[in-house]
Amino acid sequence: MKKSLLLSLLCAAFLTLVAAQMICAADAPGDDLVIKAPEGMKTKEKDGKPAPLQKAVPFPHSKHASVDCAECHHTMEADGGAIKLCTSSGCHDSLEARSKENAKDIKLVENAFHDQCIECHKALKKDSKPTGPTACGKCHTK
Repeated sequence: MKKSLLLSLLCAAFLTLVAAQMICAADAPGDDLVIKAPEGMKTKEKDGKPAPLQKAVPFPHSKHASVDCAECHHTMEADGGAIKLCTSSGCHDSLEARSKENAKDIKLVENAFHDQCIECHKALKKDSKPTGPTACGKCHTK
């Protein structure tokens, strides 16, 4: 009797964990997500005119399924599980053009994405694990 109860409890715990992951994964955007520069994003000037923005970045969520959501969406726990846009969360809301003076400023949305994505990809590569691109033209394709 005790063995069957213990086995039933273990099965229930396992199914609960699987179901929780499926529920969370159901809320994730599909692989057709494209990260674009936010409205109003400024660029460096070139010949007296603003330079064009970089191309958008396709983001396949399914390839990042092994990463805890809060790794990237770092405010979600404090926000009750809500996922906010980086530019609306008060963290990375500077739309200024990147310059020598603000090249390391994490408030720049460009720096936030570059630091998060590229550094993660570099760390995975260093550990000889499968990873994504780190070069500009390999991410900015659309």
